[in-house]
Amino acid sequence: MKTILNYFTQNFDNLAEIKVSREIIRKINRLERTDRINLRNQIFKKAVFFEETKSKSQIVRWLQNCFSIIDRYSFHFNNVYFSPGHEIKATILKLLREAHASVDLCIFTITDNELAHEVIACHRRNIKVRIITDDEKVNAAGSEIIEMERAGIPVKIDHSHYHMHNKFGIIDNRIAITGSFNWTYTATKHNQENLLATSKYDIVKQYRNEFERLWVEMFDF
Repeated sequence: MKTILNYFTQNFDNLAEIKVSREIIRKINRLERTDRINLRNQIFKKAVFFEETKSKSQIVRWLQNCFSIIDRYSFHFNNVYFSPGHEIKATILKLLREAHASVDLCIFTITDNELAHEVIACHRRNIKVRIITDDEKVNAAGSEIIEMERAGIPVKIDHSHYHMHNKFGIIDNRIAITGSFNWTYTATKHNQENLLATSKYDIVKQYRNEFERLWVEMFDF
Protein backbone atom coordinates (compact mmCIF):
# COMPACT_ATOMS: atom_id res chain seq x y z
CA MET A 1 0.00 0.00 0.00
CA LYS A 2 2.87 2.35 0.76
CA THR A 3 4.11 2.14 -2.84
CA ILE A 4 0.66 3.00 -4.20
CA LEU A 5 0.23 5.90 -1.78
CA ASN A 6 3.66 7.27 -2.67
CA TYR A 7 2.81 7.01 -6.37
CA PHE A 8 -0.41 8.98 -5.87
CA THR A 9 1.39 11.58 -3.77
CA GLN A 10 4.31 12.06 -6.13
CA ASN A 11 1.90 12.56 -9.04
CA PHE A 12 -0.46 14.90 -7.19
CA ASP A 13 -0.63 17.52 -9.94
CA ASN A 14 -0.96 15.23 -12.97
CA LEU A 15 -2.60 12.05 -11.68
CA ALA A 16 -5.50 12.39 -14.11
CA GLU A 17 -3.21 12.70 -17.14
CA ILE A 18 -0.48 10.12 -16.58
CA LYS A 19 -0.61 6.50 -17.71
CA VAL A 20 -0.69 4.37 -14.57
CA SER A 21 2.37 2.15 -14.37
CA ARG A 22 2.04 -1.62 -14.68
CA GLU A 23 3.60 -2.08 -11.25
CA ILE A 24 0.93 0.07 -9.60
CA ILE A 25 -1.87 -1.65 -11.54
CA ARG A 26 -0.54 -5.04 -10.41
CA LYS A 27 -0.30 -3.91 -6.79
CA ILE A 28 -3.84 -2.49 -6.81
CA ASN A 29 -5.14 -5.67 -8.42
CA ARG A 30 -3.61 -7.75 -5.62
CA LEU A 31 -5.26 -5.72 -2.84
CA GLU A 32 -7.92 -7.45 -0.78
CA ARG A 33 -10.98 -5.58 0.43
CA THR A 34 -9.49 -4.71 3.82
CA ASP A 35 -6.34 -3.46 2.10
CA ARG A 36 -8.39 -1.17 -0.14
CA ILE A 37 -10.20 0.24 2.90
CA ASN A 38 -6.88 0.90 4.65
CA LEU A 39 -5.47 2.52 1.51
CA ARG A 40 -8.45 4.87 1.23
CA ASN A 41 -8.00 5.84 4.88
CA GLN A 42 -4.32 6.58 4.27
CA ILE A 43 -5.23 8.70 1.24
CA PHE A 44 -7.65 10.77 3.34
CA LYS A 45 -4.92 11.30 5.95
CA LYS A 46 -2.54 12.44 3.24
CA ALA A 47 -5.19 14.85 1.92
CA VAL A 48 -5.24 16.57 5.31
CA PHE A 49 -1.47 17.02 5.07
CA PHE A 50 -1.89 18.71 1.64
CA GLU A 51 -4.19 21.38 3.13
CA GLU A 52 -1.07 23.39 4.00
CA THR A 53 0.10 23.71 0.39
CA LYS A 54 -2.84 22.92 -1.91
CA SER A 55 -6.26 24.45 -2.50
CA LYS A 56 -9.43 22.62 -1.53
CA SER A 57 -10.40 22.15 -5.18
CA GLN A 58 -6.99 20.62 -5.95
CA ILE A 59 -7.30 18.22 -3.03
CA VAL A 60 -10.82 17.18 -4.03
CA ARG A 61 -9.69 16.47 -7.61
CA TRP A 62 -6.73 14.48 -6.31
CA LEU A 63 -8.98 12.38 -4.08
CA GLN A 64 -11.35 11.74 -6.97
CA ASN A 65 -8.46 10.67 -9.20
CA CYS A 66 -7.02 8.37 -6.52
CA PHE A 67 -10.33 6.63 -5.92
CA SER A 68 -11.05 6.41 -9.64
CA ILE A 69 -7.76 4.59 -10.23
CA ILE A 70 -8.36 2.23 -7.31
CA ASP A 71 -11.87 1.40 -8.57
CA ARG A 72 -10.66 0.92 -12.14
CA TYR A 73 -7.88 -1.51 -11.33
CA SER A 74 -9.25 -3.31 -8.26
CA PHE A 75 -9.88 -7.00 -8.72
CA HIS A 76 -13.44 -7.93 -9.68
CA PHE A 77 -14.44 -11.36 -10.94
CA ASN A 78 -18.08 -12.43 -11.22
CA ASN A 79 -19.02 -15.02 -13.83
CA VAL A 80 -21.22 -18.08 -14.32
CA TYR A 81 -20.15 -21.03 -16.50
CA PHE A 82 -21.93 -24.12 -17.80
CA SER A 83 -21.13 -27.58 -19.12
CA PRO A 84 -20.99 -29.85 -21.07
CA GLY A 85 -18.07 -28.09 -22.64
CA HIS A 86 -14.65 -26.97 -21.48
CA GLU A 87 -15.33 -23.49 -20.09
CA ILE A 88 -15.80 -24.62 -16.47
CA LYS A 89 -12.64 -26.73 -16.46
CA ALA A 90 -10.67 -24.05 -18.33
CA THR A 91 -11.77 -21.44 -15.78
CA ILE A 92 -10.72 -23.57 -12.81
CA LEU A 93 -7.35 -24.31 -14.43
CA LYS A 94 -6.79 -20.61 -15.09
CA LEU A 95 -7.63 -19.64 -11.52
CA LEU A 96 -5.30 -22.32 -10.15
CA ARG A 97 -2.46 -21.19 -12.43
CA GLU A 98 -2.91 -17.59 -11.35
CA ALA A 99 -3.16 -18.40 -7.62
CA HIS A 100 -0.36 -16.84 -5.57
CA ALA A 101 -1.17 -17.46 -1.90
CA SER A 102 -3.73 -20.16 -1.08
CA VAL A 103 -6.09 -22.76 -2.55
CA ASP A 104 -8.74 -24.28 -0.29
CA LEU A 105 -10.93 -26.94 -1.93
CA CYS A 106 -14.01 -28.61 -0.49
CA ILE A 107 -14.88 -31.03 -3.28
CA PHE A 108 -17.01 -34.19 -3.15
CA THR A 109 -14.92 -36.11 -5.68
CA ILE A 110 -11.82 -35.43 -7.80
CA THR A 111 -11.05 -37.81 -10.66
CA ASP A 112 -9.93 -35.37 -13.36
CA ASN A 113 -6.14 -35.78 -13.34
CA GLU A 114 -5.49 -32.50 -15.22
CA LEU A 115 -7.25 -30.54 -12.49
CA ALA A 116 -5.55 -32.63 -9.80
CA HIS A 117 -2.10 -32.09 -11.31
CA GLU A 118 -2.70 -28.33 -11.43
CA VAL A 119 -3.53 -28.42 -7.72
CA ILE A 120 -0.29 -30.30 -7.10
CA ALA A 121 1.53 -27.69 -9.19
CA CYS A 122 0.14 -25.01 -6.88
CA HIS A 123 1.51 -26.90 -3.89
CA ARG A 124 4.91 -27.16 -5.55
CA ARG A 125 4.91 -23.38 -6.09
CA ASN A 126 4.71 -23.07 -2.29
CA ILE A 127 1.06 -22.06 -2.38
CA LYS A 128 -0.86 -23.18 0.71
CA VAL A 129 -3.23 -25.91 -0.49
CA ARG A 130 -5.83 -27.73 1.62
CA ILE A 131 -8.43 -30.26 0.51
CA ILE A 132 -11.62 -31.52 2.14
CA THR A 133 -13.37 -34.43 0.44
CA ASP A 134 -15.79 -37.29 0.99
CA ASP A 135 -14.39 -40.37 2.73
CA GLU A 136 -16.17 -42.80 0.40
CA LYS A 137 -14.75 -41.10 -2.69
CA VAL A 138 -11.09 -41.25 -1.63
CA ASN A 139 -10.66 -44.82 -2.90
CA ALA A 140 -13.24 -44.65 -5.68
CA ALA A 141 -12.18 -45.59 -9.21
CA GLY A 142 -10.02 -42.86 -10.71
CA SER A 143 -9.76 -40.81 -7.52
CA GLU A 144 -6.79 -38.42 -7.46
CA ILE A 145 -6.94 -37.76 -3.71
CA ILE A 146 -4.25 -40.25 -2.72
CA GLU A 147 -1.83 -38.85 -5.30
CA MET A 148 -2.40 -35.32 -4.01
CA GLU A 149 -1.94 -36.42 -0.41
CA ARG A 150 1.29 -38.20 -1.35
CA ALA A 151 2.49 -34.97 -2.94
CA GLY A 152 2.28 -33.40 0.51
CA ILE A 153 -1.08 -31.66 0.32
CA PRO A 154 -3.07 -31.76 3.60
CA VAL A 155 -6.34 -33.67 3.10
CA LYS A 156 -9.26 -34.06 5.48
CA ILE A 157 -12.33 -36.29 5.15
CA ASP A 158 -15.60 -36.93 6.93
CA HIS A 159 -16.40 -40.14 8.81
CA SER A 160 -20.14 -40.51 8.64
CA HIS A 161 -22.89 -42.48 6.93
CA TYR A 162 -23.64 -39.39 4.86
CA HIS A 163 -21.73 -37.55 2.19
CA MET A 164 -19.48 -34.51 2.37
CA HIS A 165 -21.23 -33.31 -0.78
CA ASN A 166 -19.91 -29.73 -1.03
CA LYS A 167 -18.35 -28.50 -4.26
CA PHE A 168 -16.67 -25.19 -3.56
CA GLY A 169 -13.24 -23.64 -3.36
CA ILE A 170 -11.58 -20.41 -2.29
CA ILE A 171 -8.62 -19.06 -4.27
CA ASP A 172 -6.27 -16.59 -2.55
CA ASN A 173 -9.06 -15.76 -0.08
CA ARG A 174 -10.65 -13.49 -2.70
CA ILE A 175 -12.39 -15.76 -5.24
CA ALA A 176 -15.05 -18.34 -4.38
CA ILE A 177 -16.04 -21.02 -6.87
CA THR A 178 -19.14 -23.12 -6.35
CA GLY A 179 -21.87 -24.97 -8.20
CA SER A 180 -22.97 -28.44 -9.22
CA PHE A 181 -19.70 -29.20 -11.01
CA ASN A 182 -17.74 -32.22 -9.75
CA TRP A 183 -14.07 -32.42 -10.73
CA THR A 184 -14.62 -35.34 -13.11
CA TYR A 185 -14.30 -35.98 -16.84
CA THR A 186 -18.00 -36.81 -17.03
CA ALA A 187 -18.96 -33.43 -15.55
CA THR A 188 -16.92 -31.69 -18.24
CA LYS A 189 -17.81 -33.76 -21.27
CA HIS A 190 -21.37 -34.93 -20.70
CA ASN A 191 -23.21 -33.54 -17.67
CA GLN A 192 -25.36 -30.42 -17.47
CA GLU A 193 -23.40 -28.55 -14.78
CA ASN A 194 -22.76 -25.02 -13.57
CA LEU A 195 -20.04 -23.07 -11.81
CA LEU A 196 -20.23 -19.64 -10.20
CA ALA A 197 -16.95 -17.76 -9.68
CA THR A 198 -17.14 -14.55 -7.67
CA SER A 199 -14.90 -12.09 -5.88
CA LYS A 200 -17.83 -10.54 -3.97
CA TYR A 201 -16.38 -10.07 -0.50
CA ASP A 202 -19.39 -11.11 1.59
CA ILE A 203 -19.83 -14.35 -0.36
CA VAL A 204 -16.13 -15.23 -0.30
CA LYS A 205 -16.05 -14.59 3.44
CA GLN A 206 -18.97 -16.96 4.09
CA TYR A 207 -17.35 -19.75 2.10
CA ARG A 208 -14.02 -19.11 3.82
CA ASN A 209 -15.68 -19.34 7.24
CA GLU A 210 -17.45 -22.55 6.28
CA PHE A 211 -14.22 -24.10 5.03
CA GLU A 212 -12.46 -23.25 8.29
CA ARG A 213 -15.36 -24.71 10.30
CA LEU A 214 -15.25 -27.95 8.31
CA TRP A 215 -11.45 -28.11 8.47
CA VAL A 216 -11.63 -28.16 12.26
CA GLU A 217 -14.43 -30.74 12.33
CA MET A 218 -13.11 -33.14 9.69
CA PHE A 219 -10.62 -35.95 10.21
CA ASP A 220 -7.07 -36.25 8.90
CA PHE A 221 -6.74 -38.54 5.91
